[in-house]
Amino acid sequence: MITTRSPRERAYLIGVLLPGSTEELVREQMVELADLARTAGADVVGSDVQRRGQVDARHFIGMGKVEELREMKLEGGFDVIMCNEDLSPRQQRNLELDLKTRVLDRTEVILEIFAQHARTHEGRLQVEAARLHHLLPRLIGAYAYDRQVGGRRGGVGARGGFGEQQIEVERRRIRRRMRDLERQIELVRTQRHQQRTGRRRAALETAAIVGYTNAGKSTLLNALTGAGVRAEHKLFATLDPTTRKVALPAGRELLITDTVGFIQKLPTDLVAAFRATLEEVTEADLIVQVMDASSPAAEEQAATVEQILGELGAADKPRVVALNKVDLMGPASRRRAIGALSSRYPGAVPISATKQTGFAELLDAMDQASRSDIVNIEILVPYGSERVLATLRKVGGVERTEYVDGGTRAWGWVPRHEARRFEAYQS
Repeated sequence: MITTRSPRERAYLIGVLLPGSTEELVREQMVELADLARTAGADVVGSDVQRRGQVDARHFIGMGKVEELREMKLEGGFDVIMCNEDLSPRQQRNLELDLKTRVLDRTEVILEIFAQHARTHEGRLQVEAARLHHLLPRLIGAYAYDRQVGGRRGGVGARGGFGEQQIEVERRRIRRRMRDLERQIELVRTQRHQQRTGRRRAALETAAIVGYTNAGKSTLLNALTGAGVRAEHKLFATLDPTTRKVALPAGRELLITDTVGFIQKLPTDLVAAFRATLEEVTEADLIVQVMDASSPAAEEQAATVEQILGELGAADKPRVVALNKVDLMGPASRRRAIGALSSRYPGAVPISATKQTGFAELLDAMDQASRSDIVNIEILVPYGSERVLATLRKVGGVERTEYVDGGTRAWGWVPRHEARRFEAYQS
């Protein structure tokens, strides 16, 4: 059989164990790096962790390890090196020169996945901006310093002086493209702000689904709303936010948005580039945090989510924690996991997004948590104006009603920012 499919690259993974870290933490990160490599389209053929007192300034790893890798490369053992840490431009360049192969750091692997999975214009803009921001300092060495553009001599007003270097041309080209991308992303940010303003005018509270990548956020959104968002057992399967309505108990509606997954060492370039998307988290009224309760690293993943929420200024928002994938555990391990995580997150709700179990409890918790800033109201609605009561049920709740001579007297509650809509009917 003849196939035209390109063979998958063979990746060898490298990490370092430094003072202050633990073997368990680094082992977990290396397992995650292997998942990232496979998601990016590579086959992992091996991995190694070197214990060091500090990172080598020239090669990231020691020369002895470099020699070992060089021998493996000569024997055809791998096609690409992937490092668990971010490399300096100097370290990356030296490793590539000595090993005669491509070397990617953790950020570049994640950027590659983002580039593959971005589906919308917004997502592609943000990924390209992040990639160029990461590439710019790595241009040193990409061209020979004595290479000149077309042999031109410098002149009055010519940048770079005599014999402009190709690397400077490339740097300016990238900077121009980055400025163009920033303008386009700012436009997206403005449009997203207008969309959020429209939602406010629609009088609906908003919620953002957050969590570690592959925790089941998109699956949960699909199950709650029928959104049809792509959901796969892969890291960063979806990048582009999707917003849908979900009906809460008593008929009230909530706008809920799926967001990009978090991960340990989430590259700062990505956080900056995806700020328009991550604003869905900072602007939400409620956070729905989805955790993979079946993961052995659930508590460490929770700590990563907490850290990123803190960096976004969203750690103090009302929150509901959904302990997902409980269907993947046996009774004993389920009790242990739920007990451990519930001690950290009191009121956490065990669910299975795929089996759609625990949803009644989850929706009730979301209903209660989204009432964190409410006011009680009493209104008198004239007969023939029942739409006012329908609006009250949509944005808040009706506790009881009573029919009187002047109309329907209702006692209920609304979010504080919606109370003025009913001032004309308050008695």
